[in-house]
Parts: sequence; C-alpha cells; structure tokens
Amino acid sequence: MVSELTGQVLDGRYRVDERVGSGAMGSVYRGERLKLGRVVAIKVMQEGMTNEASRKRFEREAMAMAKLEHPHCGSVLDVGVHDECPYVVMEFVDGKNLKELLEAGPLPIPRAIDVMRQVLSGLAHAHEHGVIHRDIKPANIVLSQKSGLGDHVKILDFGLARFHAEASNLTAGIIVGTPNYMAPEQISGAPVDHRIDLYACGVMLFELLTGVKPFTADGPVAICMKHLKEPPPRLADVAPGRSFGALEGVVARALEKDPARRFATANELSQALGEVAARRSEPRIEEPTVALDPAATVVDGPPATPKRTRGVAIAVVGVAALGLGAVFVAARRDTAPPKLDAPAPTPLAVEAPPPTAPPPPKPDVAPVEAAPSPPKSDAVSELVTKANELAGEGRREPAISLLMKARKTYPGDPRVPYTLAKLYFDKMWWPDGLKQARAALALDPSLKTDPELIKLALFGFTNTASYDWTLAKFLHDDIGEAAKPYMEDVAKNNPNPIVRSRVMAELRRYR
Repeated sequence: MVSELTGQVLDGRYRVDERVGSGAMGSVYRGERLKLGRVVAIKVMQEGMTNEASRKRFEREAMAMAKLEHPHCGSVLDVGVHDECPYVVMEFVDGKNLKELLEAGPLPIPRAIDVMRQVLSGLAHAHEHGVIHRDIKPANIVLSQKSGLGDHVKILDFGLARFHAEASNLTAGIIVGTPNYMAPEQISGAPVDHRIDLYACGVMLFELLTGVKPFTADGPVAICMKHLKEPPPRLADVAPGRSFGALEGVVARALEKDPARRFATANELSQALGEVAARRSEPRIEEPTVALDPAATVVDGPPATPKRTRGVAIAVVGVAALGLGAVFVAARRDTAPPKLDAPAPTPLAVEAPPPTAPPPPKPDVAPVEAAPSPPKSDAVSELVTKANELAGEGRREPAISLLMKARKTYPGDPRVPYTLAKLYFDKMWWPDGLKQARAALALDPSLKTDPELIKLALFGFTNTASYDWTLAKFLHDDIGEAAKPYMEDVAKNNPNPIVRSRVMAELRRYR
C-alpha cells in the first residue's frame, strides 16, 4: 500500500509532484508526463480501499470518464496500477472550484446562470452516454479563465458514476453522494436515473444565487430528512435584497421531490435558464408616474396636444392647488397622438438663453484614414485545417483544445471562433456554440450571411425537443434578415408538421 506518492515516478512515466486534494475515492496529485512534459492530475485510490469491490468501483470511474469527450467534462488520459494501487491520469485543470468561490458570497445572477448552463452542457453529454455523475456539488466544479471568454467550467470526479445499464444490478439500499446535494430518491435508496444530477444542480444553483444551501441542519441525517420532507425555501426569502424573478420557478422545479415533476433533461433545464437570462438582459422601459392631489382641480382651458418625441409624450397641465403650470413627463409607447378638435394651448413663455460666441473655426487637418485590418494569418488557416481534420477523425476534444489555444494567440481572427462554433453545433452543444458564433460575428459581421452558420443554427432550432428561446434569439437578433429565406424554405418544405409550425410561428416575429 502506498501512503504518499510525492516524488515518486509511476510506471516510469508519471512523476508525482504534490498532493492537491482528496475525494471520496482517492487522493489527487499534480504530476508530469515525463516524455511529453505535460502537467497532469493523478488520482490514486485511498488507503484501505484496495479490496476487489473498491477497485472495481475505481475502475468504473475511469471507464465512465474515458467515454466523455466534452469541453466541460474532465478527460481521462491513462490508467495504471502502482504498488497494487490503481490510479487514473486526468487532464490537470488549473483554477478555483465553486466551493472556494462561494466563500466570498453568492455570484452575480448572470454569472451564476452562465456557470450553471456550462455544467448542464457537460451533464447532457454525460447523460447521453449513459453516465450519471451522482455527486454534483461545488467542490467538483472547477472554473478556469479563458482569454476573452471568461469562466470555463470543468466537471470533475466521476468516481460515483454509474451506467444506466447497470442500475438493475446495483445492490439495493446503498446510498452514495454528499447529503447536502442528494435527491430524495437517492437518500431513500430507491432506483435512480440522471434526474438526481438535475436535483443536485438545483441545490447548487440555489447556493450560487443566495450563498447558502436550501437545507441546513446539525448533521447529515437531519439534512437528509429535510430533503425528504421539507419544501425548499424561496430564493427571495433567503436573500431578500436580490431580484430573482422567473428564477424562483426554475429552481423550485429543479428541486421537486418527485423526479417526474423535475426538468426531464439537462438541456431542458439549461433552456429554461437561457430564457430567464435573455429576459433579464432585455431593456425595460420604466413608466414614471406623477402623484396629483385628488382634491386639486384642473384650470379651465383647452387640453394640451401631446408632442411625440422619442416615445415620450409631454403634456402641460394647470393645477389650481399649485397656482402654476406644472409640467410632467409620462412615458408611453411611440404611437400616433390622438386627433383633438380643441385649439392648441397658448405656449408657455420661456426665457431664451443668452447668446454664446460662435465656436472657433476648426483648423484645416487632413482626415485620418482608418488603419487597415491586419491580414489573416496563414498560421490560423493551418490551425483551422488541423482542427477540422481532428474532428473528421472523431477527435473533437483535441480539435476544440487546439482552437481554444488559438483564440488566445489570435484573438482578432474570426475564423477561430467560427470553426469552434461549427464544432459545437455539430455536436448539438448549443450554449457553447452560440457563445463562439457571437464572438465570430463581433469580429466579422459579414458572417451573418454565411449559409453554413445559418443552417447549423436553424437545425438546432428545429431539432431541440422543445422551443429553444436562445437559438431563436440568435437567429432573430444576431443573424436577422439573412435567416428568413432559410426559415421560409423549412416552413414550406420540411416534412415534419411540428417543425413547419414552429418555424412559421417564429417567422411572424420578422414581419
């Protein structure tokens, strides 16, 4: 049994540098792949857990993670045995986990939504491969910073993952997980599926938004009982100083005791959060009100004709109780003013401002021409070609990693985020694809008319299980009129009547 590995070399390939953490199944070390000079994470089974059952469980982690190839899921690079202790070599993710981040308090609402949607994107991929994480919690979510992209989430520690196909063979009554984030059916030992991960996401989202967990107690048993029996509190009751709006309903549904009443999939929960984020980002027109004394009488005289000025109607009203003309502004939509037969009121006398001296003449200076855009680098073309070749071989993770590094080196070249967007869209990873597509459009607006990008986004909109507001918003707001011909073709010729109906309904927003 190996109790401490620091300084040792495993199988002549991996040098162990330092312990960086520990989990339910093993200790995690920072190490290096000697021949390649690559920094890696090495997870070794804990002492006292080398019996046959524990080893099989540890090997299951490697099998589960090896199946996953997604930018938000930690990747397995190698497995081995050292002094009868199994170990797994994973990519090393440098950053803070959410548990550390939450020590400073709740996250801003937009950031909390963005982080959670990245988590859900990775879970959707895992669930598609039959993998349930079973221990989603802030300590297992690491955030690194990508240049120009902000937070980049990685889900770690699939040590408690089980395959759907194995569910019927699991020993009844075994409870695994972390009590603060466990679903009721997980606590009671009932059959479970991927929806326990969605419940844990609901708990974690509650914590990201408020800074506290929905259920707290003195011990794990008391916490479990609350998950089983008590309804979760409202966000606003726990953090009264924040405005949560529709997030209340999203979190409440994610925390339903009955899994049938929760969101059905990670994508469905992500879409709900995307709709909330989009609504919160829309500008609001506040309608100021003017409080008038109900006892006041209006001075006799013709009413003022409202004047249209950028959606604000200005009216002049004489209030007898005030003894003067009171001018107020009431915001209303920019509609045509009503026709009034009464003559226009006598204009108010306004003192003209004193004359000002004319500005001095501008010196004759030749206009400065805008600096030409730098030519696109040939190196970028080679990187994009290489990424497409990797993707064509089914190696999307290396292709995405290559392009993410290229974004840092060539931040002003739109071909890099454009290619990333296509790779994400091709795998139906819509949130990641939309982020990259918008980055590409910001660098090169002419891509709005790119047929391939439009078709990929439209494919996503027509093939999601339910109406995806984020994809619709991208087509309408980011692509705009260029999307109409493609949508009209789908609305007319698609053989699926549900798809035709959805696209026709969306087309009405363009008129």
